[in-house]
Amino acid sequence: MKRPVMFFAVGLALAFNSCQKNDISNLEGDAISSLQETPLEVSLIETEIDEALSDVDLLADEAVNIQASILRSAAIDSSVYLSDCPTITVDKNVMPQVMTIDFGTACSGKDGKLRSGKIIVKASTFRSFPTRMEKTFDNYYVNGKKIEGLIRKFVVKDSLNHSRIAIVNEDVTIIFPERHDTAHHVTDMTRRYLRNVPEDRTDDQNITWGKVENTRPSGFVSTKMIAERTPLVYQVSCKHIVSGIASFRTSRGRHWTIDYGDGSCDN
Repeated sequence: MKRPVMFFAVGLALAFNSCQKNDISNLEGDAISSLQETPLEVSLIETEIDEALSDVDLLADEAVNIQASILRSAAIDSSVYLSDCPTITVDKNVMPQVMTIDFGTACSGKDGKLRSGKIIVKASTFRSFPTRMEKTFDNYYVNGKKIEGLIRKFVVKDSLNHSRIAIVNEDVTIIFPERHDTAHHVTDMTRRYLRNVPEDRTDDQNITWGKVENTRPSGFVSTKMIAERTPLVYQVSCKHIVSGIASFRTSRGRHWTIDYGDGSCDN
């Protein structure tokens, strides 16, 4: 299966090469919409959104661990994403409890990404499972992309497999200033948070399947389906998706499949 998918992607890359992202600023109106609705560009944006929102998920997990740790400095040392520049506060005197991760005006993470603004997490409890969580954003940017909206999760624990399972519903908007583009991102997904070696965060994985729908300002809609038997696997040590198969279909009648790889950390 991977051979035709690979050739398809290479062909798209060659076709797209004549108009690089730097040239988008010279285009207007329908020209920009047409460029951004190619299978290659849709796939790139979808993957960029997936990875940005996986970052948010993992950042919140790390913030909970840091806040709960007796030795904050040791918890930061073992983190993969959070450096010592964000301010993390938890208000336990309200229900649901509220955790705020404040990146200020510029905070570089251990993953090399620049963040600003706030991620606000509300939860029935941060210490045990099951729990219900909501994430919202206050002027939050990551590497120039603005993320706003609401993420809801219901999380249960699977102690036997060192994992958690969550029903995830995202209703967020991602603004791409460099692309002159915006995506309204709505999901109905299941996600397994796999902790292979509990003491080692770098081998953690987020394993996701379900339905994703992105709508662009032109009215163009792309729908992505990920089957449970071939889920998308986000590897923490790589900081991107390393395997899984996604099927795409657009409101203009185009459809294609992307195979994200065999698990190798090769981006």
